[in-house]
Amino acid sequence: MLTDERHRLIRDRLSTEGRVIAAALANELGVSEDTVRRDLRELARSGACRRVYGGAVPLAPDPAPAAVRATVGAPEKSALARAAVGLLTAEATVFIDAGTTNAAIAAAIPPGLPLTVATNALAVAAALAHHGRVRLLVLGGTYDPDKDACLGSDTVDAVRRLNADLFFLGACGIDARVGATAHDPAEAEVKRAMAAASRRLAIAATRDKLGTAAPFAVAPPEAVSDLVVAADTPAAALAPFEALGVRLHRA
Repeated sequence: MLTDERHRLIRDRLSTEGRVIAAALANELGVSEDTVRRDLRELARSGACRRVYGGAVPLAPDPAPAAVRATVGAPEKSALARAAVGLLTAEATVFIDAGTTNAAIAAAIPPGLPLTVATNALAVAAALAHHGRVRLLVLGGTYDPDKDACLGSDTVDAVRRLNADLFFLGACGIDARVGATAHDPAEAEVKRAMAAASRRLAIAATRDKLGTAAPFAVAPPEAVSDLVVAADTPAAALAPFEALGVRLHRA
């Protein structure tokens, strides 16, 4: 099989199966693992995939500005949000970082549920500004309008002064081998600080982010306690998370 033919096959597998394993692909094609790894390096350089240990996964979707993302996939995000708020318990302290799905979660918090919510996202803060039972902590820093989030060292310092029961992480990509990832290093730094300061880490993942990876690591897969997904997510896509002991919640 010619190089271009292998590359097309790898792209097709990434599209249909969500990952490729270098050893299995080498055996199938009758070529060396070094050949497959070289193919994956070339495809990664061209932006067709992201290399991971033992193979490759699709790239996490390109991050559009928050104002654009807020107009996309609203029904799916609302369904995920309704399922995600079932993880909340009265009097808990919760981090909710930036992301349009997380903003939907904030908006879905029942009006009678007493919580302390700490956030660096203006959309999350706005959704909870008039919630009668939520004590709202807005984490300051340098505001990034594209992320709709406060970022930087001041934000990280504010996070480190808190201890949370639960963190709703807005992941740019989530994969059972790579874990949760982000596109922006400053955003990833704040997310890592929130994860480190929380007892549980939950992700409500839209279909386009599941099984993908972005450049900057946020949390390893074993750190994810709960994953909220669409009801029609294929069982094969969720089996690796189940094997890690992640609690799955179908919206």
